[in-house]
Amino acid sequence: MSFQRVEVRKDGIGFCYQGSWIVVNISQDEIRIAEEISYEVAIGSQLGKIQIVIKNGKAYVESPLGRHELANSSEIISILKKINEELVKSKNAELYEKIRKLLS
Repeated sequence: MSFQRVEVRKDGIGFCYQGSWIVVNISQDEIRIAEEISYEVAIGSQLGKIQIVIKNGKAYVESPLGRHELANSSEIISILKKINEELVKSKNAELYEKIRKLLS
């Protein structure tokens, strides 16, 4: 797992992956993973319309076509646990605990 740049924020994580900025936002009951899209005009950044949602130990793809459960979400959850241990734990203990609880 190698990212060019990683930011641990108050409410999530951001990292550069293959030239795109990916955000992992943490809320009370779910984790959302999406590409952050920036425009040349001054409207600010937006999140992509296709997102991965982690909730109740399951992963879903959410798009304009609805929310659909992924058949095997264990790999996604495993990678998020690894990112949480290696990158978040030492930088933001509160966020680390929040992510840990949502992934268990």
